[in-house]
This record gives sequence, C-alpha cells and structure tokens, in this order.
Amino acid sequence: MAKTLLNGVNEVLKRIKVIQGDSGLLTTLSDSPRQIYVDLAVQVWNEAMEELYTRSHVSLPREMAENSITLVTDDRDYALQTNLIDLRWPLHNRVDGEYIYEWKRGYHNLISSQPQPDEYTGLATFAAIRPIDGELYLERIPQAKENGKVFFYNYDKDVSVSEAADTFPFDDDVFRAMVPTVAEIVEIGLDREIQSAIAAANFGRASRMLTKQPMRSSWSPL
Repeated sequence: MAKTLLNGVNEVLKRIKVIQGDSGLLTTLSDSPRQIYVDLAVQVWNEAMEELYTRSHVSLPREMAENSITLVTDDRDYALQTNLIDLRWPLHNRVDGEYIYEWKRGYHNLISSQPQPDEYTGLATFAAIRPIDGELYLERIPQAKENGKVFFYNYDKDVSVSEAADTFPFDDDVFRAMVPTVAEIVEIGLDREIQSAIAAANFGRASRMLTKQPMRSSWSPL
C-alpha cells in the first residue's frame, strides 16, 4: 500500500525523536506544539522527492487536475493554475456545450493576425497561452452576453504532496530508503547540501530502487 505524506512525517519525526514510538503518532498535519517540525518535514519531503528524481534521471510523474475560468466582460486574458505543466485542450462550458480550442499556431501568430485586436469581440472559439506570463489569451473579448460563462479545463501537474492523505509516487522500499535522508535534512535545518555520507548513500539506494520499479498508473492510496 502506498505511503502517505502523514506516514512520511510520522516516520521522520520518530527518527529525530520529536515523537516517541507509535503511541505518539500524529493523525493530522496540524499539531500546535510540533507544528514547526511538521511543516519542515512536509517541505523537505517535497524537496527530497524532486532531488531523488533528478539524481535518478527519471521524470517526476504527473497527475491530472481540473479547474475553470469564468469569462468577464472586456477581459480577454485569464490566469491559469500556477502548478500547470500542460493544458489539456479544449476548455468546455458544460452549461451551454461550448468549447475553446487551442490556437495551433501559438500566441504570437494569434496577436499578429489581429492588427486591431479591440475589434474582435464576443465568444472566443480559440485561445493561446501567453508565454510572457502563462495566462490564457482569448481570440475574442467577452462582452455582456458572455459574462459569467464558466469554462472548465483539465491539466497535467507535477506530483507534490501537501495533504495528509497524499501518496508518494514510489513504492515502500524507496520510501524506507528516503526516511533517513529526509530526517537528516530536517535535523540540519534545510541545509541545501547533503553534508553526510549516510544521507548521500540513502539517496543512492533510493535512486537505484526507483529506476528498477515499474511506473504505477494511479497514486491512489486504495
């Protein structure tokens, strides 16, 4: 069974003796007397996970998520999720059955095709991601008729762990190899360099295990 972030925090805090044995295990990631250690462990687990995949020359797995934009009168650019890696086109208005498709030739082609951009108004059929700031740029400017329309989109994001039930994207043997490394980094206060041979050796052991394991199709804890 895949280990959760809560499992990881508990194992690290046991190892650095912030909690004593199984009887003191946390049941949530909120614990006022030890919150500084909990927050530090969560941060280090994520940093160590990225470092592990980098050292292993393996791409971090991705997972799909969903979000939406709501059209606003006279607003043609919209912020997307900050953890977005790839947008799964098209966007979909589930109420009216409308779609916004990708402008295949890219943002610069879109703006060059509109010498007077303010003249393009109404419901957009196409859009492009603006490379300057990563916002979604519509090929038409919504008007009062389009105001309030909600378009949902699916997107790929890097795997990260932030909630207690979030699962790590590797198997138990990799998890066990990572615990000593994460615990040591927590103890030295997020030093960006791995200073001990033990930590480096455990990274190496986890990396060897990671490159041998098959990729899982789901990161569900069930």
